[in-house]
Amino acid sequence: SAGSAASNAATLTVNSSTVLLNANPTDLAFGSVTIGSSSTLSVTFTNAGNSNVTVSNVSISGAGYTATGLSTGQILTPAQTATLNVTFSPSATGTLTGSVTVTSDATNSPATVSLSGSGVQPVSHTVTLTWSPSTSSVSGYNIYRSSVSGGSYSKLNSTVVSTTSFDDSSVQAGQTYYYVVTSVDSSNMESTYSS
Repeated sequence: SAGSAASNAATLTVNSSTVLLNANPTDLAFGSVTIGSSSTLSVTFTNAGNSNVTVSNVSISGAGYTATGLSTGQILTPAQTATLNVTFSPSATGTLTGSVTVTSDATNSPATVSLSGSGVQPVSHTVTLTWSPSTSSVSGYNIYRSSVSGGSYSKLNSTVVSTTSFDDSSVQAGQTYYYVVTSVDSSNMESTYSS
């Protein structure tokens, strides 16, 4: 009702949208990993554009590889990062390769990360145990082992050991073991644990 007035001319600049999702690093080398154990490495995904990026799929290929951390449907705002943790758990010896592929609405999609690692057999070790013979008349001895001092012990021998020594060939490097010995008489009565 008061009328209208025109402003001075204004310039409107429309910047094009950039939608980029970058992975760093683009390959993960796990080296040698013992069968029965695992190793985890990480990849950082960064939204390097000026618009949101929506992840539509995360897939992994290759025997022994799993991934967690970056999920389908996840949205990354500009400059936001997300970490994908890749775990290598070999079940066989030899070189094993794979890849992680992250598909999104980014113009550089899909982002692919190469995976490599080698499964190696665990090195077997042996511990030789010796003890002083019982002063009583005994048929033999039973040997027990635990991973905790004073903990729940598991019997190692299937039959009574008649000597005062025993070889445990089921030990692994880097592990601590605790042993106790019991004596067994002719009636199969077992003594208490040794020190």
